[in-house]
Amino acid sequence: MSTRSETVLDVVLDDATLGPSMAIGSLRCERHGGSEAISFAYHRDYLEQRRSVAIAPDLPLVAGPSWPARGETLFGIFRDISPDRWGRMLMERREALEARDAKRRLRRLSEWDFLTGVDDCTRMGALRLRRTAPPHAWVDERERSAPPATRLRELEAIARELGREDAEERPEYARWLAQLVAPGTSMGGARPKATFADEHGALWLAKFPAHDDRRDVGAWEYLAWRLAKAAGVVVPDARLLRFGRGYRSFAVRRFDRQGDSRRLYASTMTLTGRNDGEGGSYLDIAQAIQRHGDPATLADDLAQLYRRVAFSILVGNRDDHLRNHGFLRTPDGWRLAPAFDINPNPDKHEHALAIDAHDPSPRLANLRATHAFYRLSAVQAKTIEAEARDAVAHWPAIATELKLPRTARDQLAALIDN
Repeated sequence: MSTRSETVLDVVLDDATLGPSMAIGSLRCERHGGSEAISFAYHRDYLEQRRSVAIAPDLPLVAGPSWPARGETLFGIFRDISPDRWGRMLMERREALEARDAKRRLRRLSEWDFLTGVDDCTRMGALRLRRTAPPHAWVDERERSAPPATRLRELEAIARELGREDAEERPEYARWLAQLVAPGTSMGGARPKATFADEHGALWLAKFPAHDDRRDVGAWEYLAWRLAKAAGVVVPDARLLRFGRGYRSFAVRRFDRQGDSRRLYASTMTLTGRNDGEGGSYLDIAQAIQRHGDPATLADDLAQLYRRVAFSILVGNRDDHLRNHGFLRTPDGWRLAPAFDINPNPDKHEHALAIDAHDPSPRLANLRATHAFYRLSAVQAKTIEAEARDAVAHWPAIATELKLPRTARDQLAALIDN
């Protein structure tokens, strides 16, 4: 006979730009046998607030429970605060280790397990999960979960070792997992990473080399970051770090934190209402800005998006899917978040997103034909493209400064100069 169970958590919105921190709703997980149904309902007192905002387009300010679309377990806004491939791998390995030590059957982790297994301190965005029973602890709260920058050398080495096939046989395996799960599960993406605190307490994300990398991915991303900044693309602060003789790590400041406060974040996947694997185009993002954007900054965000697309075409940033763009909430709408995960990719010949409605080919002509969707004149569009092209033209000097080898410079030349 299958068992039924239910877990309810408070959802707290902790974004000072949207008002005082408060519980805005309840997240409910109902389990029956091997399936689970997760619903969300706003609290009535939040709905009655004058400054209340909807946390996502598919969660309007209405009373009563809401369920995700058919075939989905989580609403997109909660998927955005769950781990992606790297974080899920760490959680699954931790479960396997705990099951082995306890001599019990391995438990298949569910979407609820992944969502609630992320550390509260480093969780993406401003939605926090809290237990409803006293003492109302945060989910999942751990001590010193954002390690200081002084531990990055050790964490980079651990991440590299965990990527090896024989990692589970090493005597240090349990210690490695314990040290990396809390800082390493909060952010999306497939590459090894960890959140850390700088000397002022600000949160950063370090992206480490993988054990099977064939090029200095961190240095390539730093080069792209330098070029993007010069091209007028809005990007967070970043650093390039070296901890040994091998490849380097790329560190970027978390833009979902503002001082001691958090910012409500949604991926473009969530804002457009699409699901993983559905594809999309940059016009979908432009449409999301026009539908959900802050009216005061809508024109600026559309122009910034056009600049970002032009730059991505020129620099060879092909893995530009909908989860690699995002938005930050303001009291009056959503603003385009700073650009992130900009990586020249010699292994892909087309963009993940179509430049126009259908064609993912990296051609500026395709982008220019859509300038009206960004509320730009042809002259304005050409000016943005020229500024991006002028910035990207300086890549050889930066590559030399970063001491990239000849092979890497040849790969970049084939990617950028064509």
